[in-house]
Amino acid sequence: MFTKLSKHRKFDYTPLFYNPDKENREHPRIHFRRLRSRRKSYSLIWLVALLFLVIYLIIALSKIAHNF
Repeated sequence: MFTKLSKHRKFDYTPLFYNPDKENREHPRIHFRRLRSRRKSYSLIWLVALLFLVIYLIIALSKIAHNF
């Protein structure tokens, strides 16, 4: 209710049209490769870290509950 409304953005866009003959002459095709192995190793590291955190919290909470 009391927030400022953001202004709309203006874009200066000139549409480009695809010309296959011109594209083949001027630019070579660009190929991208996926880095799947790196992505899996990072997810494994996060999973192991999360597992250790959960185990630590369980042990810490059980010690606190045991003292009461």
